[in-house]
Amino acid sequence: MYKKVICPIYKHFIPITSQRSKSVHTDCKYLLNLEGAVASQFASILQACSDHSLIQQGRQVHAHAICSGLVKNSLVGTKILGMYFLCGRIVDAKNIFYQLDLQYTLPWNWMIRGFTMMGYFEFALLFYFKMLGSGISPDKYTFPSVIKACGGVNNVKLGKAIYDTIQFMGFGVDIFVGSSLIQLYVDNGCIHDAWCLFVEMPHKDCVLWNVMLHGYVKNGKSKNAVGMFLEMRNSEIKPNAVTFACILSVCASEAMIGFGTQLHGLIVACGLELDSPVANTLLAMYSKCQCLSEARKLFDMMPRTDLVTWNGMISGYIQNGFMVEASRLFQAMISSSVKPDSITFASFLPSVAELASLKQGMWIWHAKFSTKAPELMLSCALL
Repeated sequence: MYKKVICPIYKHFIPITSQRSKSVHTDCKYLLNLEGAVASQFASILQACSDHSLIQQGRQVHAHAICSGLVKNSLVGTKILGMYFLCGRIVDAKNIFYQLDLQYTLPWNWMIRGFTMMGYFEFALLFYFKMLGSGISPDKYTFPSVIKACGGVNNVKLGKAIYDTIQFMGFGVDIFVGSSLIQLYVDNGCIHDAWCLFVEMPHKDCVLWNVMLHGYVKNGKSKNAVGMFLEMRNSEIKPNAVTFACILSVCASEAMIGFGTQLHGLIVACGLELDSPVANTLLAMYSKCQCLSEARKLFDMMPRTDLVTWNGMISGYIQNGFMVEASRLFQAMISSSVKPDSITFASFLPSVAELASLKQGMWIWHAKFSTKAPELMLSCALL
């Protein structure tokens, strides 16, 4: 029979009101009242605290780990470290890092991953080189974050040098490492290097295809993007929502209504027509190809319309000269309790000028006070 532990570091367990976190609350409370809890129990609860961003409960589990003498356990310690990073507490993460046994790779990986995840790319690279200087060998889980950090500081040369190390260590064929390096290349315009690496990868999943496809789109290589998509269709990899949203953006920018319509049929067959990113990109494609009836049909079919959807439909009407329809849709948007943003106003206000409606302009001026739209943009547009 377990006995209650008397831990002077905490006195009260903080209750959780969120329905989705009640099970975590119960598990945490159970753990804090156990004597002899094992490392795996701590690790499981700490992971749950990380997943739900429960920093206060995580701190209490950390305190209990100190009282139980498990804080320096490699499994528990790294889970605490990860919990602080995932909850955005960098200082706490750094403090716990120096309390751990740094002869293992995992704490170093978490520091590199955590700093990269939060956008502190220079610190991520600093800890990578500290890791090497401490004689700790990186593993395949180290390099995706390191490569991403290289991209964050726009240092392709460093990324290539690190990739030489990756190949020397035998991790060059790892799909996560490969996709990270391809992302680095495409983000910095090295599309040929990205393609060469993509071809070299022995195993390609949907994520890897999507990274390469997005690279072509981002770098204005529309024909290559279409060719890439067709090649993917001939492979054993099935496109997902990200794939379709990406290739549809090409159809929109290049006004490829024929190919876009074929894609729409394929999307319906895959059951992705009402996926928000896919539907929004489809709507944009039809609008830019002057197929407003198809765009509106899709808009009316969507079970959930977000701000991007409303903006896309309003913008489509305006771009094609349907000012009255744009005005009606804007009013319907307000009536649906969807708050317009600066993009909404910037695209819609020209229709007010076109209609020469002072009354409507004044109504919009009052409507903007319930939003965070930039004052200067709205004032200039209204003038």
